[in-house]
Order: sequence, then structure tokens, then C-alpha cells
Amino acid sequence: MKKVFKFYMSIFLFIFFFPIKSTAITPQCDLFVEKLISSPNEHEWEKVVGDVYLNDFGFILQYDWNNSDKKTFYRKNAKGNYIVGKIYDLDLAKNLKSGDSIIKLNGKKFVNSEEQKNILKNDKKVKVEFFNLNKGNFILDLARNERNLSDAYLQIEDISINSIDQKFGTYQVRFIYNFSKLYNESYKNFNDVANDTIIFDDNGTTNIEVCIFTEKEFVRSKITDPGFQIKILNVAKKDNDLFNIHYKLTPYSKKFGNDFNALYLQKNIEGQFDIKNKFNLRAFPFDKQILSLELIDGRYNLDTRNIFVSERTHIFLNEYFKKNEILGWDILSYKLSSFQYQNPFNMKNDFSDGLKLDLTVERKHGYYVFKVIVPIVLILLICWGSVWINPKEIESRLTITIVCLLSLIAYNFVIDKEMPKLEYLTIMDWIILISYIYATIPNFLSIASFHLMKTNLPLCKKVENLSKKYGILSYILIIFGIVGLNANLNPEHSSAIISWMIGK
Repeated sequence: MKKVFKFYMSIFLFIFFFPIKSTAITPQCDLFVEKLISSPNEHEWEKVVGDVYLNDFGFILQYDWNNSDKKTFYRKNAKGNYIVGKIYDLDLAKNLKSGDSIIKLNGKKFVNSEEQKNILKNDKKVKVEFFNLNKGNFILDLARNERNLSDAYLQIEDISINSIDQKFGTYQVRFIYNFSKLYNESYKNFNDVANDTIIFDDNGTTNIEVCIFTEKEFVRSKITDPGFQIKILNVAKKDNDLFNIHYKLTPYSKKFGNDFNALYLQKNIEGQFDIKNKFNLRAFPFDKQILSLELIDGRYNLDTRNIFVSERTHIFLNEYFKKNEILGWDILSYKLSSFQYQNPFNMKNDFSDGLKLDLTVERKHGYYVFKVIVPIVLILLICWGSVWINPKEIESRLTITIVCLLSLIAYNFVIDKEMPKLEYLTIMDWIILISYIYATIPNFLSIASFHLMKTNLPLCKKVENLSKKYGILSYILIIFGIVGLNANLNPEHSSAIISWMIGK
């Protein structure tokens, strides 16, 4: 992984510092394309070639990125078990899923010790005990196999969440990413075509030409698209005016002073999308949400092509995490995970590779606390302040309580504008509902006290005193109880401040 990172960094620095002519379809690039077209068919640049060699049991462990030391490390679940990452064996994918945890290896607890590492590295057969949330513990007998995969090498260049619309269950994202492929010296005939076309002599000086192609120009070249049919899942809307694809081919030559001969191809994609997303709003407005962006291979099975992520992607995502640029939200963390996608229209029920980016965000609840909840509490204080008015003044008491009730209804309309019609109640819904009840109680108390004052004065005084002592106090205690109960029932969706209040 470190070698791959250094290589791609060298490419980046080379492109940045060396003065390379770069235009759209230039005469040199056009000549290069014409030579590709006129060449005999069945060349390697037209094929999906398995250039990643693997000798293992059909899966790898899921890993994360440590930004402090710029290294990867294997992910563990809450119980300390390692997690299954990519799977590239079709038969194995029918029984095992990315995200399953590894419990035992050959009857021993899998703790990634040297002994366990050696088993995975050297043994030809292993007995592995896995755990899946749906089917519990299960054991698979696995055999080592050699295989070659084509790698769709993904690099995220930029990502920005423009807005989050929980009412319609979407969020808007601007996404810039690319897929790349390196045609090294083993692709001899491809590099030969580059010579004297995009690698050329000009008055005794070797020059290179970076070619930038539109989609139409690239298709004409017959070069295999490095990200062909890899697409974003669950797109609700795509802004066609802001969507752009172009291809960039950079030649490297020892004649030009490089250490190697190669052609480096990038498919650059930029677009703005509305992505469908599931929101759990039970803890609203003290909620956390997970914004998921899923890429799936819509063309090849997972035993043919997998989506790999560049280390540069992890570095960028950490930088984006620090910027915290989502209006009204705080970005808490990100996570990249593999998954298997099964096309419902595929008659063979085969699986393709998928990559999921999860951004965990927390709502900035200050607006709702100070502009909604605090005013509601103040309205209730005014409403219950009516119990200090003489029961004889029933008109005054009823006027206050009814006006307060109408004010609460108005606040409910404000919240409903930005919320979907849910089959469950959020924290805010519970607060408003309890507030309705507590705004209604003083109305009945006023009427009851007015009649009791004439028929049973001692009872009237007792009711009034109890109302003054416990009315507002019980309301506040119930509100805190609702917040605490919801946070306990949905801890993963509750904000940090609520979790802190209940000792989570």
C-alpha cells in the first residue's frame, strides 16, 4: 500500500512541476488515436485485464486510515473482532458478506496475532468461524486460490454536502472523483503506439503531450474505460448542467527523464447529485445522521473487477472532516466500507463490488433550543402563571391559556414545514404534544376552580395550591424524561450533549 501511495504521489508531483503542454484533442493526440484505431484488433488497451495478483482465501480484512501516522489499520467491531472487507470469490459471496466479523480461525480466537497471520498467509486450507447479525455464528471451510483482478482505482478529489433535506429524504452533494489505470512497460504495444505520437522529438528534444478527451473522443480511441459502468447508487436527481466527464492520458518516458515507460489514464467525473438517504429522526432536533454515498460496479462481477481506494482519498476526507462545511451540521467522522451489490435484474444472481462512504453528522441544535424549545417553555410558564390569578377572574385566566395554546399550534406549523410525515414521534413532537396537554390543563383548572369556589372552597384552595407547586415542575420533569428515554432507545442517533446528560 505504501509503495502504491509513493508511486501516485510521484505522478502528482511530476504533473504539477513539469511544464507539459495540455490541451484538448491536439494533432499529436489525434495521431495517437488514429494509430490505435488502425492497429489490428484485440489489443490489451481494449480489454479488462486482471493486473492485481492475489493468492488467498477470497476475502481481505476491512481496513481504516490513521491520519496521524498516514497508515492503514484493520477495523474491529465493538467486541474487538476483525471485520470482513472485500470479497472477490463469487461462491464465497453467497455465504459471506462484507461487515461480517471473524470469531475463530482453525478453532482459535482470531486476534490477528503472528500465529494467525501466518495461517492466513501460508496455510492452503482454513476453517473460519464468522458472525452475521442475521444468521449468527457460522463456519466455512476455505481453500487458498490464485486469482487476478482488474482494479478500478478510485480517488476522491473533492466532495461537498450542499444541503440536507430530511423532509424529502435526500441530501445534495457535489462530487469530484476519478478512476485511473497505469499501463506500464508490460503493455508493450500500447506504449509503442505512444512513441512518435504523444512522445516525440522536436529539434532534438524529447517532448510529451498530455491528451484530454471528451467522452465521444475517448470512445473512438477504443481504450478501455477505467471506470466503465461504475455508478452512484440511489441518485434521486442529477444536475445535467453541472455534470462533466473527461479523460486524461499522461505519457511517461525514460527519454523524457522519467524512471519508467508508462501511460497513466484518468477518468475524471464531476457532478452535483441529490442522493436518497434514510434518516432516523426520533432524536430530532438532538439527532445524528449517517449520509451514505454508494458506488457500485454495474458491469463486472466481483471476481473480475473490484473498486480500490487511493490513500490520497483518505487524506482528502480527513481534510474535509476538519473543515466542517455543512451548514447547520457538524461532521463527526467518515467511514469507507466494501459491500456486495446484487443486481435485481441479473438472472444469475451474481454479485458485483460496491464501495460505501458514510459521513456521520450531528445537527447543530442551538436554533431549535433557543428559537423553539425555550419559547415553548416560556409560553407554558405564562400559561401556568394564570393559576396565580383569582379564580373569580375566569375570563382573564381563560384568555391567557387559550392564547398560549394558539401560540403552541403556530410553533407546530413551523416545525412541520421541514419535517416529513413520520409514523413515529420525534423528541420535538413529544415536547410539543406534552406542551399541548399542559397548556390545556390550566383551562380545565380555571373552570373547575371557578365552580369549586362557590361549592367547596377548601377543595378549591387545595387544587390551586397543588397547581402552583407541581404544575410547571412536573412539565419540566416530563420533558427531561422524554429526552432521556429517546436517547436511551436511540443512542447511536442522539447528539453528544444528550448522551452526556444521560451518562452514555
